[in-house]
Amino acid sequence: MSEKDDSIQIANEFTCIHVRKIQTKNGELLEIESKKNDGKITLDAMQLESLTLLKPEHFSKFFEIHFGLDNTFSKE
Repeated sequence: MSEKDDSIQIANEFTCIHVRKIQTKNGELLEIESKKNDGKITLDAMQLESLTLLKPEHFSKFFEIHFGLDNTFSKE
C-alpha cells in the first residue's frame, strides 16, 4: 500500500481487506483495498456518513451483484 504501511487488516474466512486513512490536497479519505480482487475505493467523510444510514439488509443487494445474481452494474 505504501512504504510506511499504516493500514489495518480486517479478515475472515472469505476475504481480507486493508483499510487506511490517506491525506490528499482535498482532505482526508478512507482507502479500502481488496487484494483478492484487486479492488480499491477511496471514500470521503460524506460518503462514509451515508453508509451509516444503511441498514444491514441493504448490503444484501451488494452481495447479489458481487456474486453474479444481479447484473445491474455489469461491465458487459
